[in-house]
Order: sequence, then C-alpha cells, then structure tokens
Amino acid sequence: MPERPRSIYWRLKGELRVQVIGLGTVGLPTAIHASKFFDVVGYDKNPLVVKRASERIPVAHSIVEADVYIVAVSTGLTPDGKPDMASIFDVCERISSVRADALVSIESTVSVGTCRAAAEKFGLNRLVHCPHRYWSGDPVKYGVVQTRVLGALNEESLRGAVRFYSRLGVPLHIVSSLEVAEISKLAENAHRFVEIAFAESLAMVCGEYGIPFQEVREACNTLRRPEYNYQVNILEARDGIGGECLPKDIRYLLSLLHSPLLRGAIDADILYKAWLRGRKSGLP
Repeated sequence: MPERPRSIYWRLKGELRVQVIGLGTVGLPTAIHASKFFDVVGYDKNPLVVKRASERIPVAHSIVEADVYIVAVSTGLTPDGKPDMASIFDVCERISSVRADALVSIESTVSVGTCRAAAEKFGLNRLVHCPHRYWSGDPVKYGVVQTRVLGALNEESLRGAVRFYSRLGVPLHIVSSLEVAEISKLAENAHRFVEIAFAESLAMVCGEYGIPFQEVREACNTLRRPEYNYQVNILEARDGIGGECLPKDIRYLLSLLHSPLLRGAIDADILYKAWLRGRKSGLP
C-alpha cells in the first residue's frame, strides 16, 4: 500500500492526522471538534485526564506521528513568579523528534518570544500561535469556534494554518508575527484583570462609606454613547480574581515591563480579598 500523502493541504477526514497535546479545559473540546473533520488522537500526561478524554476520543500513550499538532498544555509561573514555559519547550522538543516538518499550532497562553524560540531551538519550520479564547462559562458561543488571532513563523506556516482552521470553521484574525499574537492574548486577559480590580476597589470604597455599590454600578453603566462606540461598563465585584488564566497572564505581561498600573491591579485584588475576609469574620 502506498504511503499516505503527508501534505497539510489534504482536506478529507482520515487523510490528515491531528494530535492534540494537552486534554484539559481547552484541549479536549478542541480534539472533539477537530475529530468531526480529521483523524484525531489526543495525548496527556495526567492519567485522570486521559481516562476522561478516552471516553470521547482516541488517546495515545505518547506523541505520535501526525500532520498537525495542536499544543494546548498548561503553562504557569516559577516559584519566583516568572513565566514558566517548560511544558511548551518539552512538547516542542518531543514533536521535533517525531515529525519536525509537521504544522505545529501552539494554542496555550505563552510569554512573548516563546513560540519563535521553540521553533528555532527545535527546528520546527511550520509553526503558528493561535491562542485560545475558550470560555467554559458559555462553550456554545465562546468555545472552539470563535474569532481567533493567528500569528505565523513564515508564509508556509500561515498558509497551512489558514487552511487547517478554515476546515474547522474557526474565523481568524491574522496578525503580522508570532509576537503580536502572543502579546495580544496577554493584553486581553490583563485588561480584564484591571477592569475587575477597578470594580473591587470601588466596592471597597462604597463599603467603607456605607454606599450601595450595586446602585453606584448601575448608575455609572447608564452612560452609553453608541455612535462613538463608548460606554461605561463597571463589572461586578465578587470573590476576588481566581482561576488559572487571569492571575497568571497579567504577570506574564508584567514581566515585560515596569507597570504601576498592572502592579496596582494585582495589589488591589489582594487587598480586596483581605477586605472580604475581614467583613465575613466581622473584623473592623
């Protein structure tokens, strides 16, 4: 039997093999969606994640030969609060030893410069960054299929990625470089962090002066000037900023520059959480 074509431009299901690496909140839905169009196999190091994912898609015990690799592994912070890209470099090194000429799409959130460094270090000549915007709060509207930013290492990478994501039905906003795509994701989440931190700060002021925060918020949010695409939108102040993405990503951005604004937003959230604990315990 002749060897099947290796080109990433083949479109029919089964003629293009895709491996999704990292089967967590983002990776598993991505793999399930991609399996509607292509021959998909997953991979994850966590046995519990593998057990759950294997009920929905085939899961390999390692990185296997594929035409496209989607990297959706978690990234984090080092003990001293710096961006930790070890998981990305580990995966890219392992991909390069299996199929260095495949298209690699890094969907994980990364620090600026990570994608290009991984491509150069491990000889990956077809690499793009298409950061996820998956929101588990509404995976129907804001799941795998929504407008995504795409930056590419080179023209060949860009052409392959556009054809691949078009087949998945994912609208793309193409930017000029990997670095633009990387920082855009960090800016999105840092912006959201700052918005929430402002609401938390306002809630504390209102609380100290006996002013109903919710009424203030509703009053402010009546300011709308649609013809100028402008409106005030003060967010709710809940239990403090949690989850994996926002607290991590604002620190990724902060690692690039000295920003009193970003540092202040982080400090405001810390203060707000302490303020909430004090109120719950009845402390003055």
